[in-house]
Amino acid sequence: MLVASVSFRVQPHKRSEALSAVDSLVQSMRTTAGCARSRILSDTEDANAFLIASEWADSGAAEAFFESREFQIFRGIRILLRDDPLITFDDIRVRIARLLRT
Repeated sequence: MLVASVSFRVQPHKRSEALSAVDSLVQSMRTTAGCARSRILSDTEDANAFLIASEWADSGAAEAFFESREFQIFRGIRILLRDDPLITFDDIRVRIARLLRT
């Protein structure tokens, strides 16, 4: 499994416009073959900092999406961001999930 993270900060006065575009991107990502899960996370300390976290079946599927026309939407909103976004790929070999019981 591959976990892809895109971290970015928006300009405060462009926040709603940027999040609308990012929401469309994440919706598209969710329906892409190979994407198991995607979500937008917000930073509790910086209201203008966000992270798109996605899980992919393999690196090929993730790379295909990030080179796709759909992802070009994100590149197009660059003028709404404060800094250049950062994409990080983490290759996960083993994942163990356990329920926490109270």
